[in-house]
Amino acid sequence: MKVSLGFNESKDYVQAVNEAVGEATIGLQNNLPSFAIIFTTIEFAHPMVLKILNNLLGDTPIVGCSSLGIISGKKIIRHGFAIALVSLGQQTFFNASCVKEISKRTPLKTGEELGEKLLYGCRDVRRNFSLIFSDGLIANPGQLFNGLEDKMGKSFPLIGAAASDNLAFSKTFQYFNKDVLTDACCGILWGGKLNFGWGIEHGWKPLGKERLVNKANKNVIQEINGQPAIKLYEEYLDKNSLELSKDLKRISIFYPLGVYLPGENKYLLRNITAIKDDGALITQGDVPEGSNVRLMIGTKESCLTATKKSCEDAQKRLFGVKPELIMVFNSASRFTLLNKQAAQEIEIIQQVFGPHVPLIGIYTFGEAAPLESINYLGKTYFHNQSICVLAIGADK
Repeated sequence: MKVSLGFNESKDYVQAVNEAVGEATIGLQNNLPSFAIIFTTIEFAHPMVLKILNNLLGDTPIVGCSSLGIISGKKIIRHGFAIALVSLGQQTFFNASCVKEISKRTPLKTGEELGEKLLYGCRDVRRNFSLIFSDGLIANPGQLFNGLEDKMGKSFPLIGAAASDNLAFSKTFQYFNKDVLTDACCGILWGGKLNFGWGIEHGWKPLGKERLVNKANKNVIQEINGQPAIKLYEEYLDKNSLELSKDLKRISIFYPLGVYLPGENKYLLRNITAIKDDGALITQGDVPEGSNVRLMIGTKESCLTATKKSCEDAQKRLFGVKPELIMVFNSASRFTLLNKQAAQEIEIIQQVFGPHVPLIGIYTFGEAAPLESINYLGKTYFHNQSICVLAIGADK
């Protein structure tokens, strides 16, 4: 397995794409790319970018998405283009596929369809994991991964990122071969002689006692402890519903909801995206009725501690295999919270894996990965405000 990266910050997207691809091609040292993964800031979500890429790469499959920022091994890029060219060995395999127009079907059906397409291209092959990029603004994104699991198996590892924009929350983009898409999801199924490790953490800590979700429907929480769900925030923050609505973006970042799931030993975070007139809370991702929840609080120090822990978990799951590629899917909320200290995460990642391992990542509107489980391994959840670190290497 050989991986080479290219980054460029030119405001001229023709120049940016040409130079980034040229940099990555030189680093591949005459190995032919099996596929390309691309990340762009929102300004590069242009059909011409894919046209240039296809002219340069020929029939090489392309997947990727947009982001408010790109993570490189040197810095955070707020305007630019990035590409990872991946050349797989003879005993490694992949299949890339895409499903468009998610809103014309349910996210569950979308996940099932994408799962079927990915599996179809990897029959009779040892399948390792799937890497998924989805629209960051779809409703009930967790259902997308439930649909994937229905086809690929409940314990099959799925690592994913929900595309982001520049925090306008208006439109995100997904890239597949020649197309610039929105309202879509795409992915790669990896198989054969590959090894990988992942870690996912958030760093937020629980406040107060657990409360019971009495009434909920997917991502709408109507009642907590027998009261309108908004009462939890009104009591803790001493603000009424109108005040909370005006300050919702900041409150959601600093005080997300933590959902405790039976059989898991971590809290799953949920951003509050809206407050309904009846006091119900709309969250980014499902909250099961009957689950226990707590208010959570985050600090810069706890976020950076979580970064190190996610790297250490990914390294541990590699079982001594040398990583050839580190991918980072980091919440846009964490970027907002860390602010000027966000670049410290790059230093932490390189302290764990070394400064020379190819490193590429994005800021997301949601992350997908298995939680560390008490009773079994592999159940994938959709996360908010977390950092997911994926390390990939050739099997020994």
